[in-house]
Amino acid sequence: MPRLPETGIADVRTPAFDLPNALDTTWSEFKPHLTQLEAVVTDNYIDGSDPVLCASDEDGRNWTIELASHARNAEIGLKGSAVLPGDPVRVIGRRTRHFGEQRIKAVHLTIAGRPFELYPGALG
Repeated sequence: MPRLPETGIADVRTPAFDLPNALDTTWSEFKPHLTQLEAVVTDNYIDGSDPVLCASDEDGRNWTIELASHARNAEIGLKGSAVLPGDPVRVIGRRTRHFGEQRIKAVHLTIAGRPFELYPGALG
């Protein structure tokens, strides 16, 4: 005769992949406070597999600016043709927790005077 668990057949189970927790891990490698960066765009990879911009600040440091998903970028009008190398960019976002890495997850961008709100409500 098969043995049933003490709680019965209808035991409470948790899914192996929980979407809210997965979204938390997306931001877990970034610091919780917002940082501002002013730089000049050097490369544009908005249409690539992971949408990013590369930029250089006034101190000569090269930055990787992570953007939102392709769908969100298209929704707000942030396309590859909207950004050209040499355009000034102002980024408000979260820096990575990794020491020495010049990477920032953008929440809000201003490119050549044109604002893009990547994550509405994230500025407070």
